[in-house]
Amino acid sequence: MDGSGSSQRRCADAIIDTLESVGVDVITGIPGGAISATYDALVGRSAIRAVHVRHESAAGFMAIGQHKARPGALPCVFVTSGPGVTNLMTGLAAAHGERTPMLVIAGEVPRSRFGRGALQEGSAAMLDVLSMVRSVTVSREELSLPGAVAHRIALGAERARAQRGPVFFTLPLDVAVATVQSTSTLARSTSEPALDEHALLAAVAELRRASNPLILVGAGARGASALVRKLSRHLGAPVISSPRAKGVLRADDPYYLGVFGYGGHTSASTWLAEHRPDVTLALGCGFSEPSTNSWSPALTPSRSLIQVDVDPSNMGRNYAVDIPIGADCSRFIEALLARIPAGPSRADLTGMRLLDADECQRDRSPLRPERVLTVLQSELPKGTVFTSDIGEHLLFAIHYLRCDDPSEFWASTALGTMGSGIGAAEGHALADRSRRVVSICGDFGFQMYGGELSTCVQEQLPVTFVVMNDSRMRMVEAGVQRIYGRGVSMLGPRVDFAAIAAAHGAKGYRVETVDELRAALRAPTTGPVVLDVCIDRTAAFAINGRVKEISNFTAK
Repeated sequence: MDGSGSSQRRCADAIIDTLESVGVDVITGIPGGAISATYDALVGRSAIRAVHVRHESAAGFMAIGQHKARPGALPCVFVTSGPGVTNLMTGLAAAHGERTPMLVIAGEVPRSRFGRGALQEGSAAMLDVLSMVRSVTVSREELSLPGAVAHRIALGAERARAQRGPVFFTLPLDVAVATVQSTSTLARSTSEPALDEHALLAAVAELRRASNPLILVGAGARGASALVRKLSRHLGAPVISSPRAKGVLRADDPYYLGVFGYGGHTSASTWLAEHRPDVTLALGCGFSEPSTNSWSPALTPSRSLIQVDVDPSNMGRNYAVDIPIGADCSRFIEALLARIPAGPSRADLTGMRLLDADECQRDRSPLRPERVLTVLQSELPKGTVFTSDIGEHLLFAIHYLRCDDPSEFWASTALGTMGSGIGAAEGHALADRSRRVVSICGDFGFQMYGGELSTCVQEQLPVTFVVMNDSRMRMVEAGVQRIYGRGVSMLGPRVDFAAIAAAHGAKGYRVETVDELRAALRAPTTGPVVLDVCIDRTAAFAINGRVKEISNFTAK
């Protein structure tokens, strides 16, 4: 029975109807027996299409990329029971850490088979997958009543958007194929909580008294770029950002001192050391380890910290907050600008400075990451989206990539998962094919998730994978050596990623010189490309706060 117009049809068909109504247009995942009915319900549908990944975790990473490319989109993932869910866990945890609205529907064996040792059973009698996902979802439930399934999924979509996180459902196969009546779904809610006027006025009073204010922007301020720029001039306040807020102010803005945290800029840390702020206004920043350079005391203002965030769990988690304000950053800034007079302009601010600007222009072999990143930006079109995977290359990317808009850079520092930047690049390209996407990754990370290249080929996604290939786990190896003064070898065999690309049906180039890099970037292409870039094995980022943090606990 299909889902085209009959008053009675399978629950699986009603699920697809509901997903269409809440704005889902792409489903990523891997089919399997327990989820087969919902995949069957997609047959003949044009509003939603299925994209098959090569590993379920990648579907979670792709959801992050989809949402970053189209913030109004609601990513949806289908996985089968048992190992389908356990494989998804890392991607699900990454999406939860990145506050990504997301629906997951996991197939389950029929209820009559619960507790009987059915193949891939995930019920409470066996794996108990609902308990497994408890800490990495905003809600989770088994869909056990066929007539209520559409309603529960519609509510789940509302919850995912409102609470900005994954909502997880298990769907027993017997429920999926049960017959249900046609029902209408809920309309989306657009109401927002009122801005706390008392807290707003308290913030106004503190900022009016401030003699040396500072604006700290995090990922929650990514949608408020123009307002942050206006506010910095209005208050006469310099701006520093977390790694995930790169681009909220343009790289050449004199009020922007750069990133503070992992991969950060000396212009930000030096200013904090020499000009301790009396009032800090934190916009959408959760004060995590990567965004604070391992909770540096330099961020503590002398008088008051004002924290603005839509997520109450971020309030006061790592720094004492004097004025907490639960609000969207754009809405708060607009209200603040209307209530506070303009302060003096700042001619003493000279913007962001790099650790080694000369290295960005120096041609030598083997290549240095700084030079590779500079050439990428000079050769690729304006507006190219860069994602970075986790590794030493991430610190270089945070520091040396120059972004004029927050949509131009993303890295998963919430969980710090190898492979996250690869999947996010896929998801971004899937959601927005108008922009070239560049995934900066390491050789070990690409070996973990490089199979996703097949998904890119199948979907002809415009992704360029820049593999910083030094045949070693550089970040971990160097960190262990710094902490303990010794370490096991973390070298690996030299992998020919260009050949791997060709084997998948993608274009691949081995790159050893700047000229070869430029030629590869200028070669015409519409689909995925892999650049196997031979990197200087000694290249290490000069500052790594995480090494110092770990050393605090391991020093003898």
